[in-house]
Amino acid sequence: MSVQQDAYDLLQQRAFVAQLASIEIAMVQQMVAEPSWLTSEDEATLRWALSMARVSQVVSDETRPHSAIDVGHATDMFRQKLHKLLAPCVGTSMVVRRDVVPKQMKAISKLLTEERAALLSLYGTRMSPEALDRAVRKRPLALALGGGGGTGYVFLGAMMELDEAGLVPDVIAGSSMGAILGAFRAITPHFHVEEMRKLISSLSWSRVFRLFERKSRFGIPATLSLYLREVIGHEFEREEGFLALKDLSIPLRVVVAGLKGTDEENALDLDRYAHLLDDTAENPLNMRKRAGSILKTVVDFARQPIKRITLGLTEQSQTFDVLDAIGFSASVPGMIHYDIERNDPRMLDLVEGIMAQEGVSRFFDGGFADNLPGLDAWYAAQDGSICQRDPFVLTLDSFAPQISRHILFLPLMRLAAERSKEGRAVSDLNIEYKKVLSPIHVVPKAEAFVRAVKNGRNETKPHIPFIRKMVGPIPEPPCLKSS
Repeated sequence: MSVQQDAYDLLQQRAFVAQLASIEIAMVQQMVAEPSWLTSEDEATLRWALSMARVSQVVSDETRPHSAIDVGHATDMFRQKLHKLLAPCVGTSMVVRRDVVPKQMKAISKLLTEERAALLSLYGTRMSPEALDRAVRKRPLALALGGGGGTGYVFLGAMMELDEAGLVPDVIAGSSMGAILGAFRAITPHFHVEEMRKLISSLSWSRVFRLFERKSRFGIPATLSLYLREVIGHEFEREEGFLALKDLSIPLRVVVAGLKGTDEENALDLDRYAHLLDDTAENPLNMRKRAGSILKTVVDFARQPIKRITLGLTEQSQTFDVLDAIGFSASVPGMIHYDIERNDPRMLDLVEGIMAQEGVSRFFDGGFADNLPGLDAWYAAQDGSICQRDPFVLTLDSFAPQISRHILFLPLMRLAAERSKEGRAVSDLNIEYKKVLSPIHVVPKAEAFVRAVKNGRNETKPHIPFIRKMVGPIPEPPCLKSS
């Protein structure tokens, strides 16, 4: 069990947390669908009460984000009473009973006022009214980007929609292609897709990939070697050198899979994957003809003892070069190989140290460990990396199984879906994109890139009002203005 999962499970053990989270989503969806359903005063009161119910920690000093007051079970009774008031408003089907909610607002207002006063009295000088209200008023946005090769370019359209709506991710987690695109988003507070378009237009398959010719040290041998530093390194380079994860403007977590044990202990003959798909080197479309070999390779590794490793989670791994982190996360066994081939003693020692500490011998595609890292996105906000807790987790999935599209990759999509259950469970909103490029279009043509971005925008746009309302800020309700 991971430290992230342990923390999430502990939070869910508090009374009525999951039930009230579901009620909040249903209520906010109704508010978005019918803005005039409640008065502005009642809406603020209801939102504030539901938001207070999910607060687990309060950061009392924004200059010390790692220092937070653990509310723990102090609000158990409040959640129990709030759930009792709201359960009749939704029933077991979570369909909002619009006429019932207003009848409960007087009791909810009274309960909210009493709970806020009780918390401030309980924690005394340790918790100021401003700190508590700040934790309730606004939620951080935790963004998780899944893997899926060329299908992931729709995420760029999603990022554009979020940015134009003023929704800047507070933390990002990514696997495979999601890690690569997440790294580009994390460089600056605001997103500029035009720079990505120019970069993609300058790339070609032969520039990004070359036939595997060297001995593999940390990665899994594969037909094509990924040369990130040569083709996109300038995007992650500054005067002082290449960016590490800790240098990014937005905290980034990169998921990689670790092959447990030493090379001698593993049953796999890794060298057999070095030239498995050599006939795809010149023409990636040949991968369609090798779908059977690709699937067998994926299954081979899916059956191996794998450990999920989150780069950026620890202080040690935050010094990992961004390019190396996303390179390992995007290295698909048998297809794409990544390794540290330059003379870089610091990074070589760092990788060897992390591998020894985690008990793994190789790094490879993060999707094998978790193809939708919603839990990592949640924990990145919860572990003190930012000045808030209890995020709204938005997961973007471009590789969900689709019977009508990319039929050759359907078995792979189903395997990835098995590695995505945890992320979907943690997510407050999971968007499964329908109109995506083929997974093999990792270096798309200009028109395909534009189409992917447009599709991403179109499929994300309907969700923006809901995301904005869930993130906040929530107006202060009348019952608290005089308290």
